[in-house]
Amino acid sequence: MVVRVLLLLVVALLAGGGLTACSTGPETGDCVQKSDNSYAKADCATASLRVLERFAESSGDCIAVAGVTESYSDTGSDSTLCIGPRDVDPATAINVAKDGDCVVGVAANSVHRVGCADPTAEAVVLRRIENATTIAGTDQCSSVPGTSSSYSWDMVATGDDPYGLNALEGMGVDLLFCLGPVGVDPNASPDTAQAGDCLAETSGDPGYAKADCGAPDAAYRVVERVEGGFLGIDIACGSAPGATSGFQRGGGLDSYVLCLAPN
Repeated sequence: MVVRVLLLLVVALLAGGGLTACSTGPETGDCVQKSDNSYAKADCATASLRVLERFAESSGDCIAVAGVTESYSDTGSDSTLCIGPRDVDPATAINVAKDGDCVVGVAANSVHRVGCADPTAEAVVLRRIENATTIAGTDQCSSVPGTSSSYSWDMVATGDDPYGLNALEGMGVDLLFCLGPVGVDPNASPDTAQAGDCLAETSGDPGYAKADCGAPDAAYRVVERVEGGFLGIDIACGSAPGATSGFQRGGGLDSYVLCLAPN
């Protein structure tokens, strides 16, 4: 009888231990706080972070989770936590913005999505570039017609980092958004102008837009386009037939000069 009782106690203890070992950490929707090098469940009344999604693999892709700001990978539990602000609104999250979406807060570095009809909309996403390269000052938006500014977004990756992704920090950004003015056709940008096209002056950046050469406001005709604006307008357009002025855009490998004549 004594042996039987002892056996039952051992089984009970093992079962209890098994339950403890199988207990899960934070799940989707749980509020969390950082504890040493991991995250622990916390009271939502005081916690500032929430698990937006939990993947049952240590290489889960959190970048596509709306509102995420950081990820935590754990090879021990074979899971990935996608974490963001406790009260984040997924509908305004910048990390899931796509081409054609409008944004606000670029200058204040608090970028979020808004409807393009919203009067507060400051810019439209012309192109979303994933895993953008930033080595040696590379700007992949310089080749996107109509771009007037850009915004880069990076997710903080912590945990085991099984694929060594943290080693790539400083070589690029997770997302790069090429932005242009709201309501302006990027195809009308002088970035797309070639010899024979006409330009009209505009009040906004960059100051010119392509126009039909028969339009009354088409004041200039492009007589030559010179790629790589290293030479400056005077030298680049010095031998361009009929050129009386010029327009220079950018300053790197993707820069250009348009040599202009009266239309």
